[in-house]
Amino acid sequence: MRFGLVARLVAIGASLLLVLWLLVLGVAYREGSLSRATSNPEPVQLAAIAELFAGTLPAQQDTVLKAVRSPGFDVQLVAVSEVPETDSELRDSGVLEPYRAILGERLLAAQSRKLNGLDGSRWRFGPMRPLKFWITAGDGNALAIGVHLPFPVTPLGLPVGLGAGLLGTVFAFIALLLFHREIRPLARLAAAVDRIDPSTEPVPLPDTRAGTPEISALVRAFDRLQKRLHTMTRSRMALIGGLQHDVRSFATRLRLRLENLPDASERERATSDITDMISLLDNALLISRAGVGVLDEELLDLCELVSAEFAEFREAGLPAEASEDFARKQAWIVGDRVALRRIILNVVDNAIKYGTRARATFDQDGERITILIDDDGPGFSEEARSLLLEPFVRAEPSRSRGTGGAGLGLSVARSLTEAHDGAISLENTPRGGRVKVTLPLFKSG
Repeated sequence: MRFGLVARLVAIGASLLLVLWLLVLGVAYREGSLSRATSNPEPVQLAAIAELFAGTLPAQQDTVLKAVRSPGFDVQLVAVSEVPETDSELRDSGVLEPYRAILGERLLAAQSRKLNGLDGSRWRFGPMRPLKFWITAGDGNALAIGVHLPFPVTPLGLPVGLGAGLLGTVFAFIALLLFHREIRPLARLAAAVDRIDPSTEPVPLPDTRAGTPEISALVRAFDRLQKRLHTMTRSRMALIGGLQHDVRSFATRLRLRLENLPDASERERATSDITDMISLLDNALLISRAGVGVLDEELLDLCELVSAEFAEFREAGLPAEASEDFARKQAWIVGDRVALRRIILNVVDNAIKYGTRARATFDQDGERITILIDDDGPGFSEEARSLLLEPFVRAEPSRSRGTGGAGLGLSVARSLTEAHDGAISLENTPRGGRVKVTLPLFKSG
């Protein structure tokens, strides 16, 4: 039979209550309320009672008996002939020595008392060992004096609740161990869920078949969820890849047909529109791939990549220049070459469109490399710094494609940078605007 998580928590709570009850009982005993209830009368107390009876008239003895009796203290008047012999064990143990020293010959006998059906001689805990005393009362009578335990006790003389509390402590400890055993799969599950990536194979989740049904059901639900996410991601990427391929095929055929247009200006405008359409599709695909982590990573020199890109810009006659440090130094990172080239291309293209020219420098420490691309434009306003990194937001307010792109350039750059565990930000310099791209360096070992 397997208990659910709720039943196990209830068992733990009940065990903790037993432990709390044990603590309360222990405090009460430590304060003396219980120990006093189980202590034998002091020798001076017995001597005082004996002297009191010695000076009491027979007619008043019943009144004195009522005065000295209490729920935990029993005093009876018996004939001397009814006094038993002292237990040999008590006689040899030395327990009665303090009483003999005070009472002397007035102490007639003493025995281990049977309380709650248990033989007091079996108790070995000093004050917890109940005794019954017989002392002289004059006129051939004796006083039988003993104590009553106000609560059930065990054969060891301990309160029954004390044993229950100890047992509850053991149960609580076992319950805590079981609770820790049940919680441990949740910690492993949390660590596994943090590793779930829809773009990779499903992560193995902890085996909880021996755990509670609720936790096992939770693990199975997470496993089904990650498999659905994996399937959905693969299906979406396959769909986008297929659409890109088909659109490129149609665009190529359309471009070939445009060559037959007699008007050269119309042909150029139509060709430009097709190029923009393909660029928009490429950007959308890159954002989708970056969003689900589908990037082809390799170890590459980012300085070499930036230097090669700016060389192509110069060959194309674009006003872009890079610091000579890119050609002299190295900065190894792990990333997608196509995605990194797209980051540089989009940022430089944005700088040239809105700032007339682009200049690239970089700063490198032991963990990161920061590429700075400056322009000679008006810079970025406070409101535009965050908005320009969102999709389809343009710095140029008009909708004309002749004065700007679709508003995806910086958004794509941000998505690809963040997919590489980097960051991108917009700043202003005395000469214009600045785009700062920060990426983590590769660490060997």
